[in-house]
Amino acid sequence: MKKTKKEAKNPSFLEWNKEVLLNSIKGVGLKIIVIVILDALFYIASLYLGWVWYQRIAVKMDAVNLNGGITPSEYGALQQMLSESVSFYYFIIWSFVLLLAAIIFLASILKGAIWAITTKTKISFKLISKFLGLNLIWMSIWFGLLLAVLFFVETQAVPAFLTITIILSAYLTNTLYSLFMKEQKISMIIMALKPSITKIHLLALPYTAVIGIFFIILKLNTLTAFPYSSIVFNLILLIYMAVVRYYANELALKVQQM
Repeated sequence: MKKTKKEAKNPSFLEWNKEVLLNSIKGVGLKIIVIVILDALFYIASLYLGWVWYQRIAVKMDAVNLNGGITPSEYGALQQMLSESVSFYYFIIWSFVLLLAAIIFLASILKGAIWAITTKTKISFKLISKFLGLNLIWMSIWFGLLLAVLFFVETQAVPAFLTITIILSAYLTNTLYSLFMKEQKISMIIMALKPSITKIHLLALPYTAVIGIFFIILKLNTLTAFPYSSIVFNLILLIYMAVVRYYANELALKVQQM
C-alpha cells in the first residue's frame, strides 16, 4: 500500500527516529578514533588532576594535624590550632576552585575539538575561546548544583539526586553543544533550552534508550570479569559515547528545524 503525500511529508515518530539514527551513523567515520583518544585524554587528565589535588589536601591535613597534641587549656596552642584550621579550610575551597577551573579549561580544548570533529566544524582559536566562555558559565552552573546536592540533600537521597542531575546535565549539554557548534554564540545557553523543553516529547524516548544502553554496558562491566576487562569496557563506553554524540547532534538539529 502506497503512502499518501501527507504521510510522506509527515513520517511517524518511529520512522523519524529511524531516519535520524541512520543519518547519524552515516556521519561516523574514521575520525571517531581521534574522538575516542581525545575523550580518553580528557578523563585521564581530569582524574590525574583530581588525584594530585586529593594528595595535596592529605599532605596539608597531616601538616595541620587537627587531631593531635594540642591541649585546649593552652590558649596559645588553641589559637594556633584555630588559625591553622581556618587557613586549611580556605586552602580546600580555593584549591578546589582551581581544580574546577583546570578541568573546565581541559574540557574546552579537548571536548571542543571532539564536538568540532563530530559536527564537522573547523577547529580554530576563536571557536575554542568561545567554547571556553560557554563552559565557564555552563559547567559552573552544574558544578554548583552538584555541590548543592551534596551539602543540602539528606545523605540517603544523595545518590538519586546526583543521578538525576547528571542525566539532566547530559541531556541539556548534548543539545547545547550541538547548537553552539552551528551558531558559535554563548547566548545559545538560553536558546538551547527551548527545544530541550518544548520538544521533550521527541527527545525523551531517544535519550531514554541512550541512557538505558549506557547502564546496560555498566552492568555488564560489573558482571563480567576477565584480564583487562575494565580497560575493554572503558573503551566500549568511550566508543559508545562518541557514537551517541553523532546521534545527539543529528537529533538536536532535526528538532530545531521543526
